[in-house]
Formats: sequence, C-alpha cells, structure tokens
Amino acid sequence: MSKQLYVFVRFFKTEAHRDSFLRGDLYMNRLKFFKEYEEQDACNIGDKHEGTSGWYQPDQIRMTIQDPVTGKDHLIQDFAGPILIGMTRHNDYHVYCMSAIYGDNESKFETFEDLKASMALDVETGDLGEYCSIIEARVFIERLDKVLKTEVQAGNIVGRGLVEYFDPETFSGSFDEDQAIMRKKNCFSHQKEYRIFLYNGSSGDDPRAINIGDLSDVAVNCHKADLNKHMAINLK
Repeated sequence: MSKQLYVFVRFFKTEAHRDSFLRGDLYMNRLKFFKEYEEQDACNIGDKHEGTSGWYQPDQIRMTIQDPVTGKDHLIQDFAGPILIGMTRHNDYHVYCMSAIYGDNESKFETFEDLKASMALDVETGDLGEYCSIIEARVFIERLDKVLKTEVQAGNIVGRGLVEYFDPETFSGSFDEDQAIMRKKNCFSHQKEYRIFLYNGSSGDDPRAINIGDLSDVAVNCHKADLNKHMAINLK
C-alpha cells in the first residue's frame, strides 16, 4: 500500500451527532440512501452513481439486434452517453464515510508547500457539516477491526479502505465485485474518503449502527473552518 494513513476526520451537521460518534457509535446508512439523497450541492452527500460496477464510454459499446424473420443483424452504436452497470445487492450494503489525511509514498513534490497542500483537506468545497472530530487513524482502525472481526465470524461481508476516484469522461471499464463500493467519480475526490461497509444479507431501507468503543480519549474536536489550523505539518 503506497498511502500511509495518519488521521481520520469526520464531519457532522450537529453537535449531538458528533457526541454520538465520540461514544463510538458509527451510524451506517444503506448505499441506496446516498443514491436517492437529494441536495443542491453537487458531489457532496448524494451520488446517484454509487455502487456502479461497470462504466463504459459510448464508443466502447456495441448493440446487435437480430431480425427474427431475416436473421440479419442490426448494429446500434449511437449511444448518447456512458452505459452503466451495477449489482442490485450493493444497494443494501451499509456504509460509513469519513475523510482521511494520508501521505503518498510514491509521489514526489517540488516543494514542502506542495507536500502540505496534497495532504490538507478541502473544507471550502461542499458541506458535510460545520463540526468535526480528528481521530488518529491507527487507533481507530485497531478498535474498528475488533468489531469487524465479529461481523465476519457472524458470516457477514465487511470491508474498509480509501475510496479511489475515476474520471467519468475518460474511464471505460469495470470493477470487480465489492470494489464497486470503493469507487467514485473524481468530482468527489476533495473528500479523500475512507469508507467502511457491512452486508448481512438483509434488504430494506433501515440503517444500522456499530459501536467500536469510546473515542473521546483520542479525538480532537473543532469547527470545520479551524480544521487545518489544528493540523500543522512542519519540518523538524
């Protein structure tokens, strides 16, 4: 893995939601919630393309229709836009989303300021909430994995990791199985999302919550506007 995780940042609309998080509650909506979420901000919370497992550019697709009488094939190639494919079961996955601050071990930067800019979160784009908590990534993952282990033992599907972004104007291809949960269009890339998903085989609209234990001992809380002030990156 070329990316080294340092801290997670979780944004909240209310202080009550932040306080619940500090008690270790991870409130997870099903993926369909985000697909159906309506808002004015583009590339913020809602994403109708969540869980897309195949994204094919129009010039990469051909459709053939056979005439049952003559047996002649009719070729159709004039598609108006990309052809999208998705797995219906992914709609029922429960997901939890955070932002991550990480270093990329394979990237090189001309200046130290360029390095700092690559790691900082963009708090101007979109609106995930005015309140936020900063959590050390290593500690969070240690506590999370204990809970995910019990989910696996119960026969459930689990996953976690950084979301990867693709350019919807140029990308043409597919994502294997649950990789689709961890892929989003690059207009969301400012969020630097780290995602957790769970699937217990059930279907519906109901959310669920898991508790990974009290986080108040490893959290720093602040307002979104002050986030980057609390995370200074300096040379020794």
